[in-house]
Amino acid sequence: MAITIATEPITSSDMIIAMAKKLASQDRKRMIAVAGAQDVAVIGALSSANADGILDATLFGNRTKIREIADKEKIDISHLDIIHETDASGVVFGAVKMAAEGQADVVMKGFVSTSALLKTVLNKEFKLRTKNTLSHCAVLDIPGYHKLLSMTDGGMVPAPDRKQKLQILENAVLVARGLGLRPVKVAVSGAVDRVYDDIPSTVECREFMKEVTSLNLNNVEVQGPLTLDAATSKEIARKKNIEGPVAGDADIYLVDSIEECNIIVKSLINYIDAVFAGVIVGARVPVSLVSRTDTLKNKKASVSIACLLAAYYEQTGGMGV
Repeated sequence: MAITIATEPITSSDMIIAMAKKLASQDRKRMIAVAGAQDVAVIGALSSANADGILDATLFGNRTKIREIADKEKIDISHLDIIHETDASGVVFGAVKMAAEGQADVVMKGFVSTSALLKTVLNKEFKLRTKNTLSHCAVLDIPGYHKLLSMTDGGMVPAPDRKQKLQILENAVLVARGLGLRPVKVAVSGAVDRVYDDIPSTVECREFMKEVTSLNLNNVEVQGPLTLDAATSKEIARKKNIEGPVAGDADIYLVDSIEECNIIVKSLINYIDAVFAGVIVGARVPVSLVSRTDTLKNKKASVSIACLLAAYYEQTGGMGV
């Protein structure tokens, strides 16, 4: 029986968490396989989400250290499975293998290097690769904005070329689909809102826009270049005389560099308390990661969105854009 992920667009972090909880109660709890679980941020997020009935988890790592952290921080891990493994490559291999064999729905980064984890995810042996590059989506619940805004890519590809940027766009649309968005509105970032021949980035944006049509994305609107304010404020777009299907109403803000995305996202999180749900996409399973500096709500939103995407992948075969 097909499961319904979202009967209406998910427009807030509270809705992400609530929908993940509803999905678990109506269908099943998704299983998270954690590589290197001796990390307080990771086990804290999983314990809280497990207590809410959102997910189950299998923790690969040093059992003694995991339990010491849990005891010290008073984190209840009694309902989480632990597979004892002290070797760094072993914990990564175990978590990814579990996902590859269909025993886990999400791979989560713990106390291991990101590069080692993702290299294993992309190992041909596990058949988790897709045609796309891996990219990170920062899905933000921003005070004052009327819906979620996904910023990409701020974690994987430092300076994407045009082919990579098209794949990052596809990945971000996949996340938006998993959140029930129809249509998906994508703003391509710019320092200005029009193409000027003496501003190379705007000329590149014009060429990129021509190639977007080759993706044949159904029910997706793409507009650019757009500054962040014009992409997210109808009033500002109107004052600038900018028209178009995306102006003032973007779901996705597609940037040119990892630095650009990081500056925007971290400013929004640190200075106006935006709630952040981050996930790595582009493989056949979502890859989740949380930080020690994340709030509890950010952590719960991040693991929740990974669970929603895992269920959406089930429905669509992994790339339902």
